Amino acid sequence: MKTKRNILVLSLLIMSLVTVISCEKKADVEEPREVLIIEPLVGIGSAQFGMTRDQIIEYFGQPDQVFEGKVTKLNYVPSRGLNFAVDSESGLQEIGCWSEGMLPSRVTTFAGKTKEGIKIGASEEEIVAAYGRPDSTSTASSPIGAIQNLHYDKLRTRFSLKENKLMSMVFETPK
Repeated sequence: MKTKRNILVLSLLIMSLVTVISCEKKADVEEPREVLIIEPLVGIGSAQFGMTRDQIIEYFGQPDQVFEGKVTKLNYVPSRGLNFAVDSESGLQEIGCWSEGMLPSRVTTFAGKTKEGIKIGASEEEIVAAYGRPDSTSTASSPIGAIQNLHYDKLRTRFSLKENKLMSMVFETPK
């Protein structure tokens, strides 16, 4: 009788230990991606203007789509809200950051921000507070409505807003 009780106690102890160990295991969750920081005239994260197509792919992984040409477009818009224009001779030339609703295709809103803290959804007032008055502005009609563009020539940057909400940012290589 004592042996049966010892076996039962030992079994309960082992089951409790297994339960505790299994509860400590973390669920398979996708690791959060680093928050990408864009610096006009420099680049995004560790990817700098002038980098090659292969260097961009090494840093960001395989793009969702690739559009070949003298300037190759690396499209990460569906998965990250990003795209890159890479010249075969002079490397990374343009970084585009997009929000859902800005393009007719499936878009994941870009989750990063500029070095100055500007991210998708920012207002014109926040952009002006961070960068000063734009060198010029323009308005364009698009399928999603009127788009106001703030052009910063020295920074080679364009912020596009709809109803005073930042919808996209485009950064070009320094001259």
